[in-house]
Amino acid sequence: MPTPDSPLQGDLFDAQIIPAHLAVAAMRDSGYKNTAYALAELIDNSIQAEASMIEVLCIEKREQVAARKRSRLWKIAVLDNGSGMDDRILRIALQFGNGTRLNDRTGIGRFGMGLPNASISQAGRIDVWSWQNGSDNAIWSYIDVEEIKTGNMTEVPEPSHNPVPEPWRSLSNYVERHGTLVVWSNLDIERLTWKQAKSALHRTAELTGRIYRRFIADGNLIIRLYAQEYGEDQPLIDEVVEANDPMYLSPLKALPPPFDTKPMFELLYEDPQSIEYKGGSHTVSVRYSIASEDTIVEAGAGDRGNTKYGKHAANNIGISVLRAGREIMFDSGWVIGYDPRERWWSAEVEFPPELDEIFGVTNNKQAATHFAELAKTDWRELAEEGEDFRHVVNRLRSEGDPRGSLLTLSDSIHRTLQQLRETIKGLGKGRRSSRRERHDAADELTNTVNQEWKRRSREKPLEEDLQSPTEHDLKDIRTDLTQNKKYSLDDAENLVSLIRDADLKVVFLEEDFPDSFQLFNVEMKGYVTEITFNRRHPAFDDVFGTVSTDDENMSAFSTEDVVTRLRRAVNAAKIIFAAWARYEREAGIDRAKALQKVRFEWGQIAATFLQPSDDLLL
Repeated sequence: MPTPDSPLQGDLFDAQIIPAHLAVAAMRDSGYKNTAYALAELIDNSIQAEASMIEVLCIEKREQVAARKRSRLWKIAVLDNGSGMDDRILRIALQFGNGTRLNDRTGIGRFGMGLPNASISQAGRIDVWSWQNGSDNAIWSYIDVEEIKTGNMTEVPEPSHNPVPEPWRSLSNYVERHGTLVVWSNLDIERLTWKQAKSALHRTAELTGRIYRRFIADGNLIIRLYAQEYGEDQPLIDEVVEANDPMYLSPLKALPPPFDTKPMFELLYEDPQSIEYKGGSHTVSVRYSIASEDTIVEAGAGDRGNTKYGKHAANNIGISVLRAGREIMFDSGWVIGYDPRERWWSAEVEFPPELDEIFGVTNNKQAATHFAELAKTDWRELAEEGEDFRHVVNRLRSEGDPRGSLLTLSDSIHRTLQQLRETIKGLGKGRRSSRRERHDAADELTNTVNQEWKRRSREKPLEEDLQSPTEHDLKDIRTDLTQNKKYSLDDAENLVSLIRDADLKVVFLEEDFPDSFQLFNVEMKGYVTEITFNRRHPAFDDVFGTVSTDDENMSAFSTEDVVTRLRRAVNAAKIIFAAWARYEREAGIDRAKALQKVRFEWGQIAATFLQPSDDLLL
């Protein structure tokens, strides 16, 4: 093992537990998802300082990139009208792992890593001005990554008097008697998620509009975004961040009419949960919303998922997790990724800072790790032999496992989301892709099946094969479609006409069965056979939902989308047959022999039906 005096290690040996130059290099890669999230850390500090106005100011500068000059972000600043800092607090704010709110559970701050960590993840130098008696009386200090790495900076420099400089005064609208200005310079172009101001501020508007939506909607916070090219007078962008509510319970200016003036979703219900922790009882607020029927009406005959508001909703799929009114994460782990109908429900979970350890809040406030883990965890996976749900909860809590405190919450969310999905399916009754176009002619699949049905009748004729449906049959079908299967009157009449005109013997339908166990049903309506698939059966979405739902434009699928969906369909088909195999094993020897005969004969018919239909399977 090398010793400190060995040639290999001698020059590198440092007795510090955490050598400063190594620590700073590691902290630069501290896991901020993008530049907008890093800026959000600075906005947190401003809000904690009771700022009501915050500006994100960008300056671009043209520089030589390869063979031509391009505009690049040069400096980024965050300026606020908060309470400002004195000398001591300013130095603490620039220290890594220190802060004035390390144990404060009353606001959105606390962790003490925000300003320096977020800043060096994007920039090589951070300058901070803060003032409590006019910007001319500001104090200033800084940290510089290169100076720290070389050992020239081992302490945060003692703040000195330094008025807020130009151009930040002229770019700002809110230089008030008190406030703080943080400036990032020596920007690391490889670390910046977006290289130009417009892109950076556009994404920052989307993210901060959602993260701080409560503060903005309440009128307690204005976030201004401004960019200008160095040496120019005209702004590249100058706008105020709008609240972006993923619950869609408020009108959004970004949406087309009528949802720019009225909510797109409706509040379904609120479900407060109580969590006991460290001798106290803490309330976790859970709310669910669902798309209004207006989203269907506004789409008309088209796919609502392909509308502007449908695409907007597609960017807000998941559960919003809030801490003290500030969004910590937007968790998509609870979502069925391949199903575009997921955009039509929303949920938010809000918890107090006292439950940080239970939820697993990270120090950069970008995740609640323990909560996120339970999105894909069934409590049965955590159970030991003989344990029921309550036993699992109690054991985990006694072991100090935070999942014990969250299992009741996560189980409730899983069950509620299942109900929401069934409700959303119900909203699509009579509008599924198989019925979007009027039935002026049978589709290719229906034609093929009916041809094979009639061909089979020549080998093994049935009495009804030679008969056409009577008016009584058609009336019975019409009543069944409208009353039981919830088809619209127009769709039902259209399908009945097609059965009569095309002399169909078999039709494919969909319905929500009372139970979720029966995959399909076969009903005889006079001389017509209805094959009805149960939308509530898990196999329905896995097989049919992979390529046929209300809210998607199949022409926009990527190759990856297609492969993923087809893989799900193939796997689901295998699972269905595995369930049949288990059914045969459980039937007993005598009955299993009968089932084997049924399986063989059914397979023969399936083979003849499929042979001329290969093109339909492509």
